[in-house]
Amino acid sequence: MSGITTSEAGTFSVSMASGDELLDAYGGLAADLGFSAIGVPRQIHGAEVRTIGRAASDGARVMLAGRVDGLVTMDRGLLLASTAADCVPVHLLDVRRRAVGLVHAGWRGVAGEILARGLDALIGPDGRTADVRVHMGPAICGACYEVDRPVLAQFGSSAEREQLDLRGALVRQALDLGMSSSNVTVSTHCTSCGVVDLHSHRASGGEAGRMAAFTGFMDR
Repeated sequence: MSGITTSEAGTFSVSMASGDELLDAYGGLAADLGFSAIGVPRQIHGAEVRTIGRAASDGARVMLAGRVDGLVTMDRGLLLASTAADCVPVHLLDVRRRAVGLVHAGWRGVAGEILARGLDALIGPDGRTADVRVHMGPAICGACYEVDRPVLAQFGSSAEREQLDLRGALVRQALDLGMSSSNVTVSTHCTSCGVVDLHSHRASGGEAGRMAAFTGFMDR
C-alpha cells in the first residue's frame, strides 16, 4: 500500500509537533490504513537512510525513527511515513524481497544522492536493481520551482537563476543506477499549480502544512 494525504486531511508536520500530536496524527493514519505500527522520521533535508523493524517499536503504534530522510523496512504491518510540501516523496519497492522504502528528496537530498542510498538499503548486498520499482510522488514541478546559483551549482549549472525539475533529476539518477525506465513512474501532480488540493510551502509563502506520504505491506 502506498499513497499520500491531501490538505483536506490536515497537517502531518513532525518538526514542531508534540508526542501527543504525533500519536494522534500518525497513530490515527496507521490505524485507518490497517497497520499496527508506523515509522516516522524527523526529516532534516539530508540524505541519510535508516532500516527499521517492528521490534524496535516496543509495541508502540508510532515509532520515531530519528533524524533521517529515508526509511526502509522488510517487516509487514509496519507503515513508513514521510512528510512533504513540495519535496519529492520517493516510494521504493523490492518485489522479490518484499521490502519497501520511502525517502524525502528535496534539492539537498537529490544532490546528496538519497535515491542511491535508499536503493542500497532496500536491496542489500545480494539484491537486484531489476527487482525494484520506484515511484516519484506529488511534488513541485519544474515550471514552478525556480532556484538560484548555489542550488543550481549542485546540479552542474552555472546559471544565476533557473527552473529545477527535482523529479526529472531523480528519474535520471534512477536510470544511471541501472533501473529500467519501465520500472520508474512519476506522479503528474504538482503541489503548487496542480488541480488536487495539496500542501505547498512555496505557493503558501511558507505557511503550508505537511502531507504524509506512506508505504508498507499489511500483515495480511
